[in-house]
Amino acid sequence: MPGQSRSSRSIWCKRLVLLLILGLSIRVAFIQLDHPWDVVTWNNLFVDLEHDRSPYETLENQTLDALSRYGVGHAIYYQGYAYPPLPIFIYYPFAKLYGMVYPLEHVAVPAGELHYIQVPWLFDFLFKLPIILADIGIALLLYKMTKRNEKSMKMFLFNPYIIFISAAWMFDSIAVFFLLLSLYFFEKKRYDLSAISLSLGFLTKLYPIFALPVFCLELIRRRSWKFIRYALIFGAVSTLFVLPYWGGVTTALSFQTLRAPQGMTPFSAYYAFEGGLSEATAFQWKHIIIPAIGVFTLVVGMSLIYAYLSKKEISLRIKLLMTFLTYFICMKVVNEAHWFILVPLFILVLHEFESTKKIRMSKGLSLAPFKKMYHAIWIIPLVFAIFNVPITRFLFNFTLDKGVLDLFRVTAPSVGWFVLVPLLVLLLFAIHIVLWMCLLSLRRWGGEKAQSTHSVSRRSRR
Repeated sequence: MPGQSRSSRSIWCKRLVLLLILGLSIRVAFIQLDHPWDVVTWNNLFVDLEHDRSPYETLENQTLDALSRYGVGHAIYYQGYAYPPLPIFIYYPFAKLYGMVYPLEHVAVPAGELHYIQVPWLFDFLFKLPIILADIGIALLLYKMTKRNEKSMKMFLFNPYIIFISAAWMFDSIAVFFLLLSLYFFEKKRYDLSAISLSLGFLTKLYPIFALPVFCLELIRRRSWKFIRYALIFGAVSTLFVLPYWGGVTTALSFQTLRAPQGMTPFSAYYAFEGGLSEATAFQWKHIIIPAIGVFTLVVGMSLIYAYLSKKEISLRIKLLMTFLTYFICMKVVNEAHWFILVPLFILVLHEFESTKKIRMSKGLSLAPFKKMYHAIWIIPLVFAIFNVPITRFLFNFTLDKGVLDLFRVTAPSVGWFVLVPLLVLLLFAIHIVLWMCLLSLRRWGGEKAQSTHSVSRRSRR
C-alpha cells in the first residue's frame, strides 16, 4: 500500500506538471498577437522604465498638453500609462533586460489614430511572461481551492477566452491572481496576508478594490473587530505604493473616470443618438454628462449590492461573484478583456454547487442552467471581440496588409455594417440578460444552501 500510494502520487504530480506545461506552452505560442493600441502603451512603458523615468511623468506631460489644446475633452487624447503603480515595479527588470538587447524609442501616436508598431518576439515574451505565470498561479489556486479538482483547473487553463486575453491582450490575470490569493488566505483565516494580497491586486488594476467591502462586511457579520485591522493593512500597503506617484495616480484615475462610454455596457446606447446631436452637445454628453452618470450609477449599484450581501449568510465565493456581476451591470466602460475576473469566480461557485448535490436534489434545483450561464459569460465577450476589435488586427506583428488587418472591420453604409451593428447590439443585450439571470440564480441558490446548512447545524446542536 505505501508503495502504491507513492506511485499514484508520483503519477498525479507528473500529470499536474504536464497540464501546467501544456497550458503555458499554448500561451507562449500566441504571444506575438498584440492589440495595436495597447502595444504602443507597453512599448512606451518599457522606454520610460529603461531610462529610469516614471511613466506617470510622461502621462502627466501628455495630459497637460492635451488639456491646453482640447480643454474638457482631453481624456480622449491620453497616450500614456494610466494604471496603478505595481506593474511599474513588476516590469522594471524586464524593461532593463530588453533595453540591453534592443534600442527603445518612444512612440507618439496622434489622438484618435490607430498606429501599428511591430515588436520583436523578445518584447512580447518579457511583457507577457508575468501574465502567463499569473495564469498558472490562478490555475493552481483553483486546483487547491476546489479540493484538488483537476476539472476546475482545466476549465480555466484551457479556456479559449482566457488564453486569448492573457496571451494576446491584457494583464488582468495578475490582478485576478492577487484577488483569488486574498480569497484563499481569507478562507484560511490568514486575514493579514489576505489584506496584503488584495492590496496588490488593487495596485495592479483598480477593480479588486470592490472586494474590500465584501471581506470587511464578512468579518463584521462574524462579529469580529478584525475588519478594522484588515482595512488598515490594505490601506497601508496601498499607500506605500501610491504615495510616491500620487500626482500620476490621480491623473490616471481622472482618465478612467472621464472616459467616454465604451464596450459591452448599456451606456454604449449613447452612440445610437449621437448623430442627432450638435457637435457641442454631443461633446458634453460624451465627456461630461455620461461619465458623471456612470460614477453615480456605479456608486449606487455597488452600495445596494453591499447592503444586500451584508444581511445574507452565503459563502464568500458567491458574494464575490455577485459583487462583480453587479460591477459589470453598472460600469460605463466594459471592454472585452474585463470579463476575465468572472471566469475563475464562476468556476469556484460551480464547484461549490456541485458539492451540494443532496441539497439540489431535495430542492429540485438543476445545475444545468447555471453551467450555461458560465459558458455564456465568456463566449459572448469572445465573439464580441472577434467582430468589434476586430480579432484580425492582432496579426500586425506578422503582416501590415490592411486587407488582412481590417478583414472584419466594416464601415457605414456597407451591407456588412448593417449586419455587424445589429449583431453587436444583440450580443450586448444577451450578456446583460445573462448577468441578471446569474444574479437571480445566485440569490436563490445561495439562499437555499444557507437555509439548508443552517437547518443542519441546528439539528446537530440538538
